[in-house]
Amino acid sequence: MPTTQSATLESSVCFALYSSLQTTLGLYRELLAPWGLTYQQLLVLAIVWERGEVAPGVLADELCLDPSSVSGLLGRMERAGLVRREHDAADRRAVRVTPTERSLDIRAELGHLERCVTDAMQITRADAETLVASLHSLRTTVRAYDARGATAEALASRPIPSAPDTTED
Repeated sequence: MPTTQSATLESSVCFALYSSLQTTLGLYRELLAPWGLTYQQLLVLAIVWERGEVAPGVLADELCLDPSSVSGLLGRMERAGLVRREHDAADRRAVRVTPTERSLDIRAELGHLERCVTDAMQITRADAETLVASLHSLRTTVRAYDARGATAEALASRPIPSAPDTTED
């Protein structure tokens, strides 16, 4: 019989999201291993393939990543021959990320990926669309939440611990 703590954990929205994400990332790890890709790299490639070229800042925004994380990710991808980073001819400070022939070849080989993930999740297109819409709504709502204010309020309302008695008997 589950303990109260594990029952609470199993009914937690955050744990359900976390454990589902970890399980899904594990599936992607297995599916992408033959190409030496990570899920984050796949996300970058999906955007680059769709647009042809994209600025690193746009990648950071769309993938909800810190710009320095994107820079490191792009460096590894460039060394692996998956993308090119080129300075914009009109503005040498601006960088554009473009796909390489190798990444375009990989794209053609990954046609099975969506079917495999859908099969593993055993989810219909309609259910997937509903889930995605719910998750986007959740993300928007959580982003708008004032966590600092809530934490400050919680800290302000907690009892102030009394100082330990340092007098000797």
